[in-house]
Amino acid sequence: MPGRSAQDFSASRPAWEGYLQGADPALGKQLAASGKPAAGVQACVACHGQAGITPTGGIFPNLAGLTPEYIAKQLADFRQGTRKQALMNTVAQGLSEQEIGQLAAYYGSLAGPPLHVGETGGEAARKLDQIGDGARALPACANCHGLRGLGEGPLLPRLAGQSKEYFADQINAFRNGSRQNDDVGVMRAFAQRLTDSEVEALGQYYAGPR
Repeated sequence: MPGRSAQDFSASRPAWEGYLQGADPALGKQLAASGKPAAGVQACVACHGQAGITPTGGIFPNLAGLTPEYIAKQLADFRQGTRKQALMNTVAQGLSEQEIGQLAAYYGSLAGPPLHVGETGGEAARKLDQIGDGARALPACANCHGLRGLGEGPLLPRLAGQSKEYFADQINAFRNGSRQNDDVGVMRAFAQRLTDSEVEALGQYYAGPR
């Protein structure tokens, strides 16, 4: 029997990392503007705005300001069905791996919306963002998402500038289990410990005034 080698203990890498290798953001911009009608993929700009900032808010997220890695992972999850949303599952399944990389590279190159974090939402939201609530085993949101929701690392998304409707929609999806692609279930656990009023306040805090 041969002995073990160092490679036997190498950490596996997610497939979506390969989608980003050599990805051309210019091709991603073209795809975002035109879609792939023959494959049932509508133009991304229809919901996410011309520059990745959704003009009307609502439950469509801003993609500008997110990292290429985060976008590639989410599209891969939609494609595989590990994150469920009917429209995005259809869109992602109509995209090739190369196209996912191109879209992620494009949107990851765009600046996020103007920041108004903390101007609304009140003291309760500020404390949850900066301090958390140890009695409920709620760490500060900033521990993972960066102070004032600016993002922390490639896979911990920016919350700043997302609409309060989208924020609440995703927290509720984690709460009810319809979204399950968080790392080891941490967001599902934290979402369960937030009250409805805290979810609303945090959504306002990160979104800022209209």
